Amino acid sequence: MFSPRLVLKFLSQQDMISAGVTDMDHCIELMDEAFKLLGLGDYVMGGSTRNSHGQRVWFPKEPQFPGMPKGGPDQRFMSLPGYLGGRFKVCGNKWYGSNINNPKNHGLPRSIITMTLNDAETARPLAIMEANILSGMRTGAVVGLSAKYLARDNSETLGVIAAGPISKFCTDAIVKSVPSLKKVVVFDINSDASRSFCEEMSAKCDIDVSMVKSFEEAVINQDIVTSAISGNHAPLFEDKMLKPGSLLTLPGRANVEDNYLRNAYIIPDGWEMQKTYKIEGLMLPEDERIIPHNQLHTLVDNGEIKESEIQDLGKIVAGLANVDKNSDKKKYFISNGMIIQDIAWGMAMYENAVEKGLGQDLVMWEQPYRV
Repeated sequence: MFSPRLVLKFLSQQDMISAGVTDMDHCIELMDEAFKLLGLGDYVMGGSTRNSHGQRVWFPKEPQFPGMPKGGPDQRFMSLPGYLGGRFKVCGNKWYGSNINNPKNHGLPRSIITMTLNDAETARPLAIMEANILSGMRTGAVVGLSAKYLARDNSETLGVIAAGPISKFCTDAIVKSVPSLKKVVVFDINSDASRSFCEEMSAKCDIDVSMVKSFEEAVINQDIVTSAISGNHAPLFEDKMLKPGSLLTLPGRANVEDNYLRNAYIIPDGWEMQKTYKIEGLMLPEDERIIPHNQLHTLVDNGEIKESEIQDLGKIVAGLANVDKNSDKKKYFISNGMIIQDIAWGMAMYENAVEKGLGQDLVMWEQPYRV
């Protein structure tokens, strides 16, 4: 019988951990499923193109009102809404806040993230959940998924640039996705961070993880390279540094040479989202304009790279496109994150939480005020 009572789950960080949010093998499986749906087109994201990464709150660089935050790197809020079909058939929204000064000034993580899930048909809220770990896990799992589909079958070495939390997620996922790996090297400008990374990831991944003293050492002759640098500094990956047939997989910022892009397989997480980034970026004031991978867009606009040759990872996962991963042609995977990834992993955690009796039931109403 129909009941007007509306109850949703609140899942704390500990609830999410108990539900299995740190299970990387499972997360990679879910990302595989989500990317197949992406490739088939069974999804919707926000914005007029239905492919927007999300809507950002842009604070002015010089606020005219007391108490208004000052705009700057990693000082932002974003809302990432979307729908994922298949067996999920659920809507979700990731609400993301970031302040680069949080760790130093407030004892908080740089980013604080919450995730909501709603039934796509009735709009009934299903859950509100802590999503810092969820977001980091899906970021790493997508990088691992790219290695599964794009790295050469005999890949033995992984170079890691930056020894932060995202690189830990990515390293764990790549090691799990590429069984032939034998060695991981890491470079960070902070040598203490590198040492800590090596100790933690050697134990976690049961593989040889060692630090190197230069960016070049972490790139040259590596079968796979991943870089998760935040902030404004982005190193240049010279074409000659990157090994023939290698995979450069990027959850963070990086610079590459035009010639590298002209000759590599280019595989974005979602090309339509990348195109929407450009459309929305051009609407911003010039001094605030941010267009991820604008270098690639310029080469496409100039006809130096054919758009038809750019293949989404989702198309590859769905079997609608192909990359010869064992050839000598280099592979360039770019990932800016898509809400469908968070929805897939968030829905899995919600289902696990319900099965295990985790979380708090929040009563929105016993009976709606008006129907």
